[in-house]
Amino acid sequence: MMQSAMRRAPDERLDLSKTSGPFFVFLVLAALAFRLFRLADRYAVNVFFHDQWDIHDATLFEQRSLWQIFRWQHGPHRQGLGGLFALLVEPWLSWNSHTEAFVAVSLVVMAAFCALYLKYRLFGSLSWTDAAIPIIILSPAQWDSLWTTVNFSHGSLPLLLIILYCLAWTWRNERVRPALITLLNFAILYTGFGLFIGLLTPVLLVFDYRGELNRSRKAKAYWAACVIASLGSLGSFFVGYRSDPSSGCASLFSPSLKQYFWFMDLMYAHPFGARGIGLIASFTGAAVFALVAGVAVLSGKRLFSDTGTSRTVNLVLATLSMYTLAFCVFAAVGRTCIGLFAAHASRYSSYLELGVLSLYLCALAAPHPRWRAAAPIVLLIALLPSLRVAPNDTLGMRKFSQAKAAWRACYLSTHDVAGCDRAFGGVYPFPENTHLKEKLDFLEETQQNLFSDGPRN
Repeated sequence: MMQSAMRRAPDERLDLSKTSGPFFVFLVLAALAFRLFRLADRYAVNVFFHDQWDIHDATLFEQRSLWQIFRWQHGPHRQGLGGLFALLVEPWLSWNSHTEAFVAVSLVVMAAFCALYLKYRLFGSLSWTDAAIPIIILSPAQWDSLWTTVNFSHGSLPLLLIILYCLAWTWRNERVRPALITLLNFAILYTGFGLFIGLLTPVLLVFDYRGELNRSRKAKAYWAACVIASLGSLGSFFVGYRSDPSSGCASLFSPSLKQYFWFMDLMYAHPFGARGIGLIASFTGAAVFALVAGVAVLSGKRLFSDTGTSRTVNLVLATLSMYTLAFCVFAAVGRTCIGLFAAHASRYSSYLELGVLSLYLCALAAPHPRWRAAAPIVLLIALLPSLRVAPNDTLGMRKFSQAKAAWRACYLSTHDVAGCDRAFGGVYPFPENTHLKEKLDFLEETQQNLFSDGPRN
């Protein structure tokens, strides 16, 4: 009997080692998700702010068809699924900005779960170092797009959709996968800054096709149709498209080339908790920028030659790294003229997280066993500073929350837009341009947004 118990002990210890890793990962995920919800509850205020007064022309203030909402352009991107999602969810919430912040955070939490599942699909069971994934995805650095100026199409929903797109590449059924990728490409292309996926999908489909050249004529025609459809989706995006830069700069091309690269360096420092434009932030960002670019080059080279790591892993790595690089180039061109501090804008965080995720997954795919063991640990340690809410982020959250709450309380008591703007700063830069007073009257008549829940938020 004693011998039987001794024989079972190693197996029990083995089972414990297999379960302790996932338990730790989901414990970290739960703690970080709770923090995001708590921050949203503390700082979200029930009043539309800045771009929201324009974005909701398509879904609330004007009568538009579903197709018009899907194609609605605000700034350089369209609303896509974000607009349709808002139309589906927000009326049930009376367009309450405090509640919609919880919806936005929920989308990011779903993205964290999907990212963990993506790791499982690519590499098998979870280990304790996979705590890096919720640390990356559930960063408080993305506060602006989650509860200050919520737009589902900018940040939370593209983050989730791009991870789902990566999961689609892991689908083993080759009859379904190309069509699924093509459909997701169309949806993501139209949803906020997911638009850069539209540039990648045709190329990735060709790479995927090259991995299995011994196909029937019908299969080849099917693959070609998906490539053509993805190119058609990209072309359709630009039908009726207008150039609408939001920087306010006289010229987007006035900075030097060095300034553009410095801007991108600083963007990549943000996910690791580094702020400012000094040596630490610049060095951190440059190192991360170089590593993400290296992942893009390496995965692209392997897809082209069809050697090394599995094709699915390389398709995912190429998607994440190339997408985030494309976003950073676009942001640098559009925002460097404002100044280097703009590189740390909170609303960029969701897109940069995808690049950091590519680094972690690439570390797991390293060819040498020692690298596979050490690199994830190094990255996890490097991410630890990002767990702390940066003082500048806390200051920004508090500043916007207090200003919005004060303006809301003022307007509810006086109904004087100009007076509340003078006293507390406005909820829109030029109220007459967006017909702010008329929109406020509509919200009061229908008891929505700031009129929906009394004086609290």
